[in-house]
Amino acid sequence: MFAALARVVVGHPWRVVGVWIVAALAIILFSPNLSDHTTGNQQDFLPSSFESVTAQNIGDSEFPATAGATGTLVVSRRDGGALTPTDQQTALGLATTLQNDNIAGVGAVSAGPQSVSPDDKVVAIQVAFTGQPGEPQVNDAVPAVREAASSALQNTDLTSGLTGNAAILVDSNTAYDDAERIISIATVIVILATLGILFRSPLIAVLPVFVIGVVFLAVRGATAWATQIFDFEVSTTLDAILVVVLFGVGTDYTVFLLFRYREQVRDGADRLDGLVAATGAVGRVIASSALTVIGAFAALFFARLGSLNSLAPGLIIAVAIMLITTLTLIPAVISILSKVMFWPVGPGHEPQRSAFAALGRRVAYRPVITAAAIGVTLIVLAVFSSGYKATYDTLGEMPSDTPSQQAFDTLAASMPPGDLSPTQVYVKANGPIPQNELAALTTNLEGVAGVAAVTPPRVSQDGTAAVVNVVLDTSPFSTQALDTIDDSLRPVAHSSVPGAVVAVGGQTATLADVRSQLHSDTRHVFPVAVVIVWIILGALLLAVLAPVNLIVSVFVTFAATLGTLVIVFQYLLDYVGIDFSTPIVLYLFVVAIGTDYNILMAERVREAFVGGETPRDAAQLAITKNGQTAAAAGVILALTFASLTLTGLKNLAELGAGVAIGVVLASCVMAPMLVPALSVIERSAFWWPTRQSATGTEAGRRFDDAHPSR
Repeated sequence: MFAALARVVVGHPWRVVGVWIVAALAIILFSPNLSDHTTGNQQDFLPSSFESVTAQNIGDSEFPATAGATGTLVVSRRDGGALTPTDQQTALGLATTLQNDNIAGVGAVSAGPQSVSPDDKVVAIQVAFTGQPGEPQVNDAVPAVREAASSALQNTDLTSGLTGNAAILVDSNTAYDDAERIISIATVIVILATLGILFRSPLIAVLPVFVIGVVFLAVRGATAWATQIFDFEVSTTLDAILVVVLFGVGTDYTVFLLFRYREQVRDGADRLDGLVAATGAVGRVIASSALTVIGAFAALFFARLGSLNSLAPGLIIAVAIMLITTLTLIPAVISILSKVMFWPVGPGHEPQRSAFAALGRRVAYRPVITAAAIGVTLIVLAVFSSGYKATYDTLGEMPSDTPSQQAFDTLAASMPPGDLSPTQVYVKANGPIPQNELAALTTNLEGVAGVAAVTPPRVSQDGTAAVVNVVLDTSPFSTQALDTIDDSLRPVAHSSVPGAVVAVGGQTATLADVRSQLHSDTRHVFPVAVVIVWIILGALLLAVLAPVNLIVSVFVTFAATLGTLVIVFQYLLDYVGIDFSTPIVLYLFVVAIGTDYNILMAERVREAFVGGETPRDAAQLAITKNGQTAAAAGVILALTFASLTLTGLKNLAELGAGVAIGVVLASCVMAPMLVPALSVIERSAFWWPTRQSATGTEAGRRFDDAHPSR
């Protein structure tokens, strides 16, 4: 099938390119803007049945003026000293000034004596926005409030900073936009440099960057159409992940094809016939690899947490379009440019001695030692994964110079950090709520460990609803705060007003619900991804035991990768924890993309084995021929993901480092060493029920001729 497709593409390259240009331009020009369907508000990703969503709905219905996005304008002296009485008066008067400015998107600005910190260093002015975090009018109001406050304090010794959920989300969006630019530039540099070194051809270095750049724009457009048609929003992390996935996977598949094409040309094949043969041979591997990645990402649909399952469509669309690109557009362009593709030095000759030929001999003749050494090393690293600690501090993961982070640090130094985002306890009854029950609720909440302050209840006009604000004594993003919500505050609140609906909401409650749902999603996504990948591998390799070997090796690689992250970020860099979404996303990337290299190697081993080579010789041939391909492609992909560490965002740095480590292990250790070693140890059982033919393949005979002394 792939050979037939290759003949059509190579026979009509200009038509293929023309169809691609028309299709890409149509998508890019007429699709909606993906940014209009992107949000960083975690509550948008929770199922409607969760308590924090119920609380938000009660607030929107009964207390619309204060149930929207919130902010805290933190006013302090520029020298960091205590506020004088004049300073305090100026700071408190700022609330009136901002209120009178009638800033679009701002509902109310308030301050009073309670806004002054106990150490007289800070005045915390409360800002209520007319909408939820992430909504356009709120996003526009955040910089307007900052500018108005700065202007009002221009000729004083005071400075101000806005924090809170509205400001944090705006700063987060800005940080991710900056991150995407950094990643794009770093990725292009990595691809240009590595491909230039590998093939010594400027044309080959530029080709993937140009083609994948156009595909990226088309993928964004197609994903935006999907969000519009199926009415969902995607996480702010998607764009950054799409860049590295598309450029990484796309370059991988292109490298797979180019290495096989160069092998054909070096063996004397006609340039076009060689391209057809290479595409036909590698097409099966690329298609299987892409389907494996798509299948693993499809497991995200089984997650109820929107920030996870909303990643699936974009990633699946990206890999699917990249698969079609690699099997059609890339061969068409190579066909058109085939005469100058390897300019200026040509395809070169296969070296008489190569590191991978030597590696092939060592692995083939010492498979048990190889497998044992790798297994022990990975298991030792995997043990450290048990020390993983999750963090939900989305604010703390942003760069330290982020305005909302700096304002929060100033606030937390003088007031309870929970003042940044108080927790709301909503009560809704069929009739008027008795005052004694509200008094009991307030008293009970004050007695909860971890609560710093409780405000008096506010009652709706008809008396059937009430809200109590609770300030925790720790950061609203901390694990301790989430534990307080789940273990203490919610049980106490639920039991304090019998006969009424009591719902605990706010930023901390939302994160507590996210944590709960994440645990459930992990239990579903992990096994589903394994089953999907195993089925695809079984269909490709036509074997039972081989896919099991690959799955187990990849799972151990994931555990070792997570253990390495724990060592680096928690023990060496002393992070409080690793972002809560990292393990599940890392798992999918390592299982999906890491399997690509195993497929590349296993398929070459299988090709030689079925063609008549002994298990030992089949492993040696595969490592000699495909070891460099797997390692080179893996290093390119690892460096691409490593660019995430340059963004200044801790969650992206953790994910980038993790995928880079996992990919290096998969491409430089698992694929060229462990998988061939296992195939030698298990011999024909590795490929059962596939049988070996009686005679060697052409590839095997060429290998015999090239290595007479083996």
